Amino acid sequence: MSEIIYCAIYARYSTNNQRPASIEDQIRNCRDTAKAKGWVILEDHIYCDRAQSGTKMASRDEFKKMMRVAMSGNSPFQRIIVDETSRVARNTKGALDVFSLLTFYGVYVYYITQGIDTASDTAEEMITINGLIDSLYIRNLAKETHRGIKGQVLSGYSGGGRRYGYYSVPVFNGKVDIYGNPEADGYILKINPEEAETIIRIFTLYSEGISVIRIVNMLNKEIIENGGPKPPRGEFWRISTILGSKKLFRGILNNEIYIGRYYWDRVSSKINPENGKIKFFSKDPAKWVFVEKPELRIISQELWEKVQRRRKQLRDTHQGRYTKAQAAYSLNLVTGLMTCSQCGGNIVVVSGGKWGKYGCSNNWNKGSAVCGNNMKFRKFDLEELVVNSMNMDFAGDVAASYISGKVNSIIRARFAEKSQKWRGQAFAEQLKKVNKDIASYIKAIEVGIVSETLKTQLESAEKRKKDIEALLLQEKKEAPIIPLVAPNTVIQYLQNIHDMLNLQPVYGRTFLSRIIDKVIIDPNNDTAGVRIICRNDGILEGKCIAALIPAHVADDKSGSRDSAVVKVVTECGGHDVCQQ
Repeated sequence: MSEIIYCAIYARYSTNNQRPASIEDQIRNCRDTAKAKGWVILEDHIYCDRAQSGTKMASRDEFKKMMRVAMSGNSPFQRIIVDETSRVARNTKGALDVFSLLTFYGVYVYYITQGIDTASDTAEEMITINGLIDSLYIRNLAKETHRGIKGQVLSGYSGGGRRYGYYSVPVFNGKVDIYGNPEADGYILKINPEEAETIIRIFTLYSEGISVIRIVNMLNKEIIENGGPKPPRGEFWRISTILGSKKLFRGILNNEIYIGRYYWDRVSSKINPENGKIKFFSKDPAKWVFVEKPELRIISQELWEKVQRRRKQLRDTHQGRYTKAQAAYSLNLVTGLMTCSQCGGNIVVVSGGKWGKYGCSNNWNKGSAVCGNNMKFRKFDLEELVVNSMNMDFAGDVAASYISGKVNSIIRARFAEKSQKWRGQAFAEQLKKVNKDIASYIKAIEVGIVSETLKTQLESAEKRKKDIEALLLQEKKEAPIIPLVAPNTVIQYLQNIHDMLNLQPVYGRTFLSRIIDKVIIDPNNDTAGVRIICRNDGILEGKCIAALIPAHVADDKSGSRDSAVVKVVTECGGHDVCQQ
């Protein structure tokens, strides 16, 4: 009897414009193929992604789940049946990446339409060709779609997309589709009275000097108490929902549609090939599509100009205070390590400048209605508290010897790996060149070219050869002189650990993340507890790296800089040697 081949099925359709029944059609086709080939379908391993683009891997949860099972090293299926190559990927790179990964783990894909079996010798070439075809199809489809939508916008219709404050209405002119159903020429926008009221309210409050934080807090409090008004996206209002990004034309206060100026195609996007995330870019203004739509005006010109004047004044004063910092390049030492005990949100820098402060991102962005933790911690003091709490005392001889020993073992390994290797290669290259010269001189003598100069050059080359061979032999016999580091040098370098980490905050943050799980900011009336939780391997000389250190680093509700006391409440990971 032949070995039973167990199979999974993967199916996908792209958008809501395609029939959801397409999934059932694909699965039926896969079942028929498996039956014809004598393969067995595992019912628990039928994976379907609905309304998901083939150009994006990150948003396809079922596909990622299937890949995790296939790459687990203990996959219950040996093959995956797919209706056609475009269901897996719409570009050559994505198709080949999937092919390489699955082949490495011994799982093969059968594409029904193209008849491609990745277990065959020609699979890679066939996938490359079909990936190119799929990629060209997507590119041409995108151009045709873009051209069609542009025509719709210039004809007075909506270019699509959700616009807060409006709803879309289809326009019928008697056309019907092949089934006799009415077919819309396009969609136009109409003002949503309830959302328009919220927009006017936000503009009015801001023009009267109310801060965005207070506006967000008011709106979120109403959501909690009355269920509305709902924001454009998400469960709660955020600062970014209102302020947005002027560069990318986001945010309610940036949106010119509220004064009847309709723009389309101002922003383009690219997919980062490393992480699959979408990055947005502002397009050349010459390529924007603009249409005046006075019927869509919600905000009066006077109110709009008053708001824009205040925004410009604040931007000039605060110099991008609300710009979102990227953790990967942040100069803040403990960014990404701290969480709020009340809401679980991240503790981030909420104000910059000389007296920069950390605070709860949910409280700052969504208001106290979402999170009541309004404690603010001075940036430098809180970072110093976290570093000091690790109690990394390098003054002892035992610690000095241990650290210098570790450093020197790394130096020895690197020296043996690189220095000797490159020196040996250099000598070998010199020997190769000398042998070539000697061969040339001998060749010249053989053809009758004999002179004192040639003899001298040959003797000199032979002497160089002996010297290089001696150096190569010595290189193999003698241990190289390695510049080791003395214990005192290491300790001197680590005397001020806080300053050292702050000199390179990106690397300092990486170092802290390896020995600290998280820092929990736990406010309690006028005091706050800072719980520093270390990892299970966070031990130095038999002591837990967490330690109890009082500090004055918080602002109380009155704003006095040093009146609140912050305690470090330690939590140990359960070390056998820990005495705390």
